[in-house]
Amino acid sequence: MEVIYKSYHVITVPQLNLDADCWIPTADISWDDEGRTRHQFVTGLGDYFKIIDQAELNAVEVAMAWIDAELAKDGRR
Repeated sequence: MEVIYKSYHVITVPQLNLDADCWIPTADISWDDEGRTRHQFVTGLGDYFKIIDQAELNAVEVAMAWIDAELAKDGRR
């Protein structure tokens, strides 16, 4: 799943945990920083999902929360 949120590009990349037989929500966030592409990889803490779609939705929520926190830290919220 790909989304654009507040000029940040989010790509979900859920990972299958074979031991738990569950999906771990993860996302790659990228953005432009004065002509340079930056990346941040985020993972849902302690969240595992049996259905990949749920992991993707959670990964987007985690990414959006990270973006909001970064913008608030920079005073750009």
